[in-house]
Formats: sequence, C-alpha cells, structure tokens
Amino acid sequence: MKNENYNIGLDIGTSSIGFAVTDEFNKLARVKGKNYIGVRLFEEGETAAERRQFRTTRRRLGRRKWRLGLLEEIFAPYIAKADPYFLARLKSSNISPKDTNKKFIGSILFPNETDTAFYAKYPTIYHLRKALMTEDKKFDIREIYLAIHHIVKYRGNFLVSTSILNYSYFSLQLKLCAKLL
Repeated sequence: MKNENYNIGLDIGTSSIGFAVTDEFNKLARVKGKNYIGVRLFEEGETAAERRQFRTTRRRLGRRKWRLGLLEEIFAPYIAKADPYFLARLKSSNISPKDTNKKFIGSILFPNETDTAFYAKYPTIYHLRKALMTEDKKFDIREIYLAIHHIVKYRGNFLVSTSILNYSYFSLQLKLCAKLL
C-alpha cells in the first residue's frame, strides 16, 4: 500500500476489536503478502461496583467519626464538670479487661453506681432514649450524652424506596411539654 486510497473498517465489541483494510475497489488490501484483516482480543472490563462499595463505606465511617468527634467537643466541658474521666472510660470500654493497657477497671459508665444497675434500669439504649423523652425529671448529662451519641452515630438510612406519599399524617397526635416552651 504505497500511495493508494484505502478504507478501514472496525468492529468494536466489549472484549475485541475486528478490523479490515480495503483498497479503493473494496478488495482486501495486502501487506507483506497477507490480507490486512484481523481481530484483537482482550479481557473484558470489570465494573467498579465492588471498589465503589469500599469507598462508600470508608466515607460513611469517616463522616460518622467526624459527627461523633463534634458531639464530644460540644459535650466535653459540661461532662467534665460532672465526671472528668467519663469520656476516657467510655473510649476504653471496648478493651478487654485482660488487656494490660486498660486503665479503667470496674464500672465504666458511672463510678457511683455499677454498670449492672444502670443496665437493669435501661436494658437497651432505646429504653434510655424513651425515658429521656417521657419522664419528667432531671437526667445526668452523661445519660443525655449516651442517648444523643446513639442518635448521631446511627442516624438511620435513606435506602427505603417507599414514597413519602404513602405515609399518613392525619392520625399523628403530638403532645407538647409545657416545660420545653
């Protein structure tokens, strides 16, 4: 193929590319005694779904850590007045008692009552949250922190595909507490 006119035909697929070269009369062109036609095969591309899932999880956990740090920053001065080591005890609460690096032994949540007594009163965090909303008494700042920590940490998800139009608000009855106003 010296100074001739020629046409190139391509068939591009997901894992191959086919090609053919023809001359101006639509006959296969020849290069070094062979027809200039062929195919190149390669591995099919992969989706980024798996990689994207890791990235999404990493970002979600990073945002959660940021929210909890901000919450701790807001509550720290007030909690320090009631119990200066509460946040430090809370951070080491997931360390095994057999670990030599564990600094706090015994009651983790409240030094003046055992954790067993606290959990007898509030078996789950949801019991504490309900008590904070319904009982008319002054709660310890540490209990308030634990409830808000749970709300901020597990703030729900928005993956439910149910339309907002399917919810009825006519049966909703709210009672306002006079002390809040």
